[in-house]
Amino acid sequence: MTTTAQLDDGASLEPPILATHNSYLEDLSGPVRARAVPWEGYQRASLITETELSQIKAFEKSGGAALDNEAGGEVYVELLYTLLQKLVRNDTVQNILVLIDDVLVENPARAKLFFSVAAKRYEPVLVYNAFIKLLRKDDELVQLKAAKILTFLILHAPSNWPKPETAEFIAWITASLNPSNNPNVVDIAVQLLLSLLGNGRWVRLAFYESPNGMTLLVDILKKSNQAQMQYQVICCFWLMSFEPEIAVDIQRRYDVFPTCIEIAKAAIKEKVVRVVLATFKNLLEQAHQENIAHMLGNKLLIVCDNLSARKWSDTEITEDLDYLKEELSKSVQNLSTFDEYASEVRSGKLDWSPPHLSEQFWRTNASKLNDKDHELLRMLSRIIATSTSPVVLAVAAHDVGQYVKHATAGKKIVQEIGVKSQVMELMTHESPDVRYQALIAVQKLLVGSWDAR
Repeated sequence: MTTTAQLDDGASLEPPILATHNSYLEDLSGPVRARAVPWEGYQRASLITETELSQIKAFEKSGGAALDNEAGGEVYVELLYTLLQKLVRNDTVQNILVLIDDVLVENPARAKLFFSVAAKRYEPVLVYNAFIKLLRKDDELVQLKAAKILTFLILHAPSNWPKPETAEFIAWITASLNPSNNPNVVDIAVQLLLSLLGNGRWVRLAFYESPNGMTLLVDILKKSNQAQMQYQVICCFWLMSFEPEIAVDIQRRYDVFPTCIEIAKAAIKEKVVRVVLATFKNLLEQAHQENIAHMLGNKLLIVCDNLSARKWSDTEITEDLDYLKEELSKSVQNLSTFDEYASEVRSGKLDWSPPHLSEQFWRTNASKLNDKDHELLRMLSRIIATSTSPVVLAVAAHDVGQYVKHATAGKKIVQEIGVKSQVMELMTHESPDVRYQALIAVQKLLVGSWDAR
């Protein structure tokens, strides 16, 4: 996937840090710009000096132009750092942050002044810590502005500048992703995260391993029907998929394929389809073996065939579809019938495909469900415990019955694992098909021939 800003590892994303579709932060900032700060009162209270008073008044009057002379600009940036350290009232801190944000948005090159001042102080962490501490303030605007400025400075840091301590910032982003928050705040947090993930490996791994971060991000995707939010979240997945450690793990841990596939099938906007396909392509390139079976099990090849029948103005969509179809088709040709079955079980998306209904398949392969400490049988158990689909539950119950019928010691094993009680509970399911398949499986559990075990 190619967009306007290229990253060092081939990933890319579109500026700006906050897109214009969400004006929430700007709406909060407008009244702050219109109000006066009682700087003279602070000077009379000895909270700021006379020099600082004259400097801030001059800065307010001249605005960002005061920073465009490097020597004079450093004086004003030094002043802004000092005011953030000295003053604690939320309304005043709001004014300072709005001033900083405005001058950076007006001319991003001014960011270098913040780094040069920190370097002259021999405090490289000052650039970030001055704003990280404001994430603890009990004020929404202060937190949002500090987070936006912090993101901006991280993205514009000199290449040799020390990386910030990310734990507290990522914890703030994660907390802001909570669906109980104002939806505008959630959206801003996703946008800031997307910008940060474009900064490289260090932040991608830090977020991926942060407590609850990915869980909340996946939950946002599953519950959102807004194309822009879907695009932003899947862009986050795409950027993280450049890291092999994440590409190996993301589907196994978070089961993102079904949701991404359903979004691609229903999407109207091409950019949403493009980023889904780009993510799948990346995951195959970075971790082919770990992801191919899950993609086949989730019927991605069929989806790609259907998407190929549509006309696309974006050539990257066509190219990625061709790549995915080729890779998936090659894997299908190399799969045995049991491999197909195993990939379907691992995907959790069971349906009445031929292996389930073939007595020959079960006579030949039932014992293979015992491999790797009954891995596939345990997956069937997990499917029964978590799925809400009547078709999936019916197929899973059927498979347990076939396993019991054909696998040595099948009765004993399903009882030890706990699958027997799960299937018995399905006998009271609201779906008649689930009840029927559960009944047949239980009959095999209770009266099947021990010789077949």
